[in-house]
Amino acid sequence: MALTIMRTVRPSPQWQDSLIRIEKGQRVVIDTEETWSPDMRNQIAWCGADGVYNFPAGEGYLMPGANVGTLVARVGDGPVFAPGSRYDFVSDWEGVLYLAMNENPSFNNQAGKVVAQVIIFEAQ
Repeated sequence: MALTIMRTVRPSPQWQDSLIRIEKGQRVVIDTEETWSPDMRNQIAWCGADGVYNFPAGEGYLMPGANVGTLVARVGDGPVFAPGSRYDFVSDWEGVLYLAMNENPSFNNQAGKVVAQVIIFEAQ
């Protein structure tokens, strides 16, 4: 049996507690829609949860190398990963699911939101 939970994610580099607890070995699907805009300094760029296409984040971002503005996540104290607009995985970690925008924490001119549908399956 699966449980589906919807969460609105603000366009912020601050980790947002989804209030969703993931157990090790659970299959999780994150499916995201809508648009947001990272702080591009002197320009405006709207994107979905996959971030700004072909614009990798530099040092100082939550996940350097992933697209600027992509949806990033972590489970508990586990490593940061980039689910983008759709991600299907079996968790190697246990804890609360945290979500954020891949952004530089010193930037503060973001806009919009994305809505993440999180589907959690029973652990095998």
